[in-house]
Amino acid sequence: MLFVYSMIIVNVHAQKRTIQAQRIHDAIKIDGKLDESVWADENSATDFIQTEPNVGIFSKLKTEVLVKYDNAAVYLGFKLHDTEASKILKEFSLRDNPDSNADVCSVFFDPFNSGLHGFLFIVSAAGVQSDAIVSNHNEDFNWNAIWESDVKIHDNGWTVEMKIPYSALRFPQKNIQDWSINFGREIRRIREQSFWSFIDPTISGWVQQSGTLVGLKDIASPFRLSLTPYVSGYYNIENSNNSATVASTAYNAGLDLKYGINDAFTLDMTAIPDFGQVISDKKVLNLSAFEVFFEENRQFFTEGTELFNKGSLFYSRRIGQNQPHQIDSTVLQEDDIIIGNTSSKLLNATKISGRMTNGTGLGFLNAISGPGYTEVANTNGTKRKVKTQPITNYNVLVFDRNLKNNSSLYLMNTNVTRFGESVDANVTGGGLYLRTKNQKYFSNISASYSNRSNIDFLQDGYKYDTSFGKNSGNWTFELAHGIESVYYNPNDLGFLRSPNEFYTLGLLGYNNYKPKNDKIQLYRVNFEAFNDRLYQPNVFSVMSFSLNSFMLLKSRNAFGLNFRVSPWGEHNYFEPRTSDFSKYLTVPILGNIGGFISTDYRKAIALDANISYDVFSERKRYNYYITVSPRVRFNDRFSITPYTYVAIYKKDRGYVNKAITSVETQELIGNRILFGDRNRVTVENSISAKYIFTSKMGLNLRIRHYWDNVQYSDFGTLTDQGELNSVAYDGMADDETHDFDQNFNLLNIDLQYNWRFAPGSDIVLVWKNEVFNTNEDYKSTYIENVSNLFEDGQNNSISLRVLYYLDYLYLFPKK
Repeated sequence: MLFVYSMIIVNVHAQKRTIQAQRIHDAIKIDGKLDESVWADENSATDFIQTEPNVGIFSKLKTEVLVKYDNAAVYLGFKLHDTEASKILKEFSLRDNPDSNADVCSVFFDPFNSGLHGFLFIVSAAGVQSDAIVSNHNEDFNWNAIWESDVKIHDNGWTVEMKIPYSALRFPQKNIQDWSINFGREIRRIREQSFWSFIDPTISGWVQQSGTLVGLKDIASPFRLSLTPYVSGYYNIENSNNSATVASTAYNAGLDLKYGINDAFTLDMTAIPDFGQVISDKKVLNLSAFEVFFEENRQFFTEGTELFNKGSLFYSRRIGQNQPHQIDSTVLQEDDIIIGNTSSKLLNATKISGRMTNGTGLGFLNAISGPGYTEVANTNGTKRKVKTQPITNYNVLVFDRNLKNNSSLYLMNTNVTRFGESVDANVTGGGLYLRTKNQKYFSNISASYSNRSNIDFLQDGYKYDTSFGKNSGNWTFELAHGIESVYYNPNDLGFLRSPNEFYTLGLLGYNNYKPKNDKIQLYRVNFEAFNDRLYQPNVFSVMSFSLNSFMLLKSRNAFGLNFRVSPWGEHNYFEPRTSDFSKYLTVPILGNIGGFISTDYRKAIALDANISYDVFSERKRYNYYITVSPRVRFNDRFSITPYTYVAIYKKDRGYVNKAITSVETQELIGNRILFGDRNRVTVENSISAKYIFTSKMGLNLRIRHYWDNVQYSDFGTLTDQGELNSVAYDGMADDETHDFDQNFNLLNIDLQYNWRFAPGSDIVLVWKNEVFNTNEDYKSTYIENVSNLFEDGQNNSISLRVLYYLDYLYLFPKK
């Protein structure tokens, strides 16, 4: 009997599933009831198949989905049967946050049958909407569309109605169309995920595993035009114990525009944008040789930019960023002191993106930022602003083409033009990703070239990466190799921590989605061998071997262990900060052991915890890191997530900037590179909380405190062998203060109230608080630092922003 059942499942998997779309002529009221006569037929998508926990088995509960359409929209009716309807989980969440403790249903469209891209719409049992644009199987929930849905819970389950207007989709212009489509459901209390068209987790990529929606006739893309004007006001208070409280106000108004150029391409514009309400960056004390990466939170640069995310060539935070530029010495007076930070304003931004019927995607982005100024003062106390950053134009062009077997090709160019004699930059890159017909094997090659220049300066460089492997099935592997030349630099509009590298990588993995043990849902084991050298000169940097494991139990508790060893240590050519890479710092043999646990998120209290320990061959030197993050859910509307991160470094060895000290000793003069051993303690505590009133209204809070305490002990100059020669210097200045020790505190509070009072229209009220100080209480404890946190004052900002969405089709529905 089991054999017969298995054969039925295999046969279902082998067949491409189809569902017929039915045109309707009567109006449907989107209320979740499914009581209109059009929902009475039996032409539904059913027999959902589990992706987890029991791969390939029919879902435990019946699901039916019906698809209707008219000249304006596609309509979905979900009948989600449940024999224990009182146990349906329905935690509220913010929009576009589907990872809540709630049952969900979803529909995915791939109108161009690309096997790579599409549109995903999700509704939870609490009625919360989420939508995402999908590119290369990756879901981007920053994308937003205007659509309707409603939910009703009954004695025998729950029902959902969706109305997705054609203005929210892109599709070819044909009289008769067939789209790739799939429907999904998660029964949260048993953590079952199932799909109408089975998604096999052993196959890389899920878009190409969709079924087919047939019979769409005589539909056309509507005229797409929407405006979103906004007004905002700010009340700012700045105070400290050294000066009087300063209060100020500011007002802004601007406009976002979306226009459908044709059925495939959309124009997005923002004029006089205001990003003052975005959540505060997680700033840190950076003692490394590399730049800190910050997430993008500005909606214009997070929504609909998936085409531009190729090869790390586009890092949108560069646009409008306060970038340091050399101040022209001719505008500075002899006694001038720089007392402010460079600031510039984004004036406007435009992007055009879309994908044609033949699978060709095109993207264009342009933005202009105004000049930047830094405040300086002379010894008389006179302050003035000097120009440090010119008007700058940012430009991005992308060509992306779908190929056979879900393969793809892209070409991309980024350009930064700074007016005047500042440095301009241009980067061109491309990549080819090939997959076999059975989707098991892949090969990839990408390359890019950078050029930076002005009247007196020219610098260019290049990079390439190539890989080959198997990424489907139980056993997977990958072989990869790449180089970055010495002067390769995409960072005017991209992001790269360090150039001048020559790496080789080997990966071997085993994934088991059907373990024989009835308590284990799945497990993975991966082995990696990594070798890194400098590209020029071609010398050893590091070679490491690592083993990582992950196991998920059917109880939904998960844990993992990881190990890494660098048996020949490391030659760090970046920490000495030499432009010619002529020096390196020797890092003694390094090993790492770590692990994590993650408990069942369905419980009212769940826990994520991680611990990691670095071992060195050098005596009394070690690092360890601990992360603890419980999740506490009080009810379906209110939850909090505390987070604690502690890192302790003992005898950590790092670069010391000699220019900071005024001490003049024989050991510090000349070109000698100074290093110091330091003990460092980093503590980050934060708490995130949310209270959701309705599916359209909620409060979101994040409080984050970051403390970093750094104390130097022994100092030494770097030798040609990467070791240190001790020097008679204790890090003390002439006035007996510490030159390099730091006690760094930062507190941010972000409280946001959001009410979506109409489709696409929001009222947003935000309170932001920042407290920052750095002092000489190097010996103080963490509690003492928190107690003294407000001694140096704080900045508060209260802002109100109102956006109203105006859509041509809503204003003139008959047209």
